[in-house]
Amino acid sequence: MQRQTAELRRELERVRSTGVGGASSTRGAGGSPSLLEAQLAGAVLRAEEAQRHLEEWERDLQLTTEHAMDLQGERDRLRGEVQTTRSERDQLRIRAEAAEAQVAEATKELAALRVQKSPGDQEEVTRLRAELLASRSGASASRATGASVGQYLAGSSSRQRNEEEERHRQGDGSAQSGRGGGEMPPPPDRQEGSGESGGGH
Repeated sequence: MQRQTAELRRELERVRSTGVGGASSTRGAGGSPSLLEAQLAGAVLRAEEAQRHLEEWERDLQLTTEHAMDLQGERDRLRGEVQTTRSERDQLRIRAEAAEAQVAEATKELAALRVQKSPGDQEEVTRLRAELLASRSGASASRATGASVGQYLAGSSSRQRNEEEERHRQGDGSAQSGRGGGEMPPPPDRQEGSGESGGGH
């Protein structure tokens, strides 16, 4: 468009320069510029107007292109984030599947152990529990028996002491009774004095 506008301008200048003499005489006689010059001038104006519109369009196109490039970059970034999210989601799904497989395997192993468990093992566990309960009961009975024996020994010792004290008391009483029956105590002096005084009277 710029090239066409420049060509129209050059053509207009040429027409104006070549028709200066005739145009001057025509104007002097009260005439108007030539029709060709007017047409060329109108074409130049239209070309210049089109050139301005074209420049505006080019600026708009440049802005639109830059905006499109920004959008392209944003789209690429979002696409990368989506790809990363998908990768993380795939990894999580793989981990979840692996965990489910481990749980299923552990469940199978537990079921197999339950099936393989023999009645003898259960009986052994029952026997050990019974022995444990018996040992606990025996310990409780031993403590109770020890307390009873201690009380019995304490009571027996007390009775023995009481019996020994009683025997001592009985022995002392018998000794005193024997001494009193074999020997008469001497008469008191007061009785002797009273007899002598009675004989004198």
